[in-house]
Amino acid sequence: MFRILVCVKAIPNTTEVSFDADGKLQRSSAELQWNVADLAALEAALTLRTPESTVTVLTMGPQKLEMPLKELLARGADEAILITDKSLAGSDTYATARVLAAAVEKLGGFDLILCGKQSLDGDTGQIPGMLAAALNMTCITNTENLAVSNQQCALDRILEKGIQKLTLDLPCVVSVQPYAYTLRLPGIMAMRKAREKTVLMLNTQDLDLSPETCGQSGSLTKVVKIHPMRHGHRNGPKEADLAVGTARILTLLKEVK
Repeated sequence: MFRILVCVKAIPNTTEVSFDADGKLQRSSAELQWNVADLAALEAALTLRTPESTVTVLTMGPQKLEMPLKELLARGADEAILITDKSLAGSDTYATARVLAAAVEKLGGFDLILCGKQSLDGDTGQIPGMLAAALNMTCITNTENLAVSNQQCALDRILEKGIQKLTLDLPCVVSVQPYAYTLRLPGIMAMRKAREKTVLMLNTQDLDLSPETCGQSGSLTKVVKIHPMRHGHRNGPKEADLAVGTARILTLLKEVK
């Protein structure tokens, strides 16, 4: 049996989010949606799936993600797992990767682990590499066009100046760039069947994790301060005459230079 795991993250679908005194994002009160790059990773997994393989989705977050996970089951995933525990609040990428790695080991290992390139909220892109390091696996980032055969994964890695074609041995961790795949939408019957399925719930005790390794206690970074960024406002008089305005811009550029 060829087992594929897809790590997904729920992110706020609005810029109006709140934080507590410790700088933790209040996800329980925010409306959440699945990170777009993670949905691309799920689509990659569904594309690779054969009758002899399974696709499992895994996430860490509040208990209210149980129903959104069933949406991913309706899209085609075979199993959904939610790691939920209050002690996980405030986890940075290092602590998050350790929890995900503990879940992978608890679940018996996977042949291929897929993640989105990065999340739209944190935007670090660190989880795939940290997860691979925790599991002692190879990691390739920012990919598309995955293919699997003979215990190897062939893929295209998107670079700034071209495309790198690679083949690596399994098991491995691969991050998928957003919009790399056209996403399928679940049908009505698939959604009905998904509602009857059970999402596996895990907590830190299930994963044999101590409180010191979770949440803010197990994080290597700490949010010191959060403040909104305000764009500067244009100062100075408006000028309707094109020639006069151009002359003023040239004067300003010379002063800056």
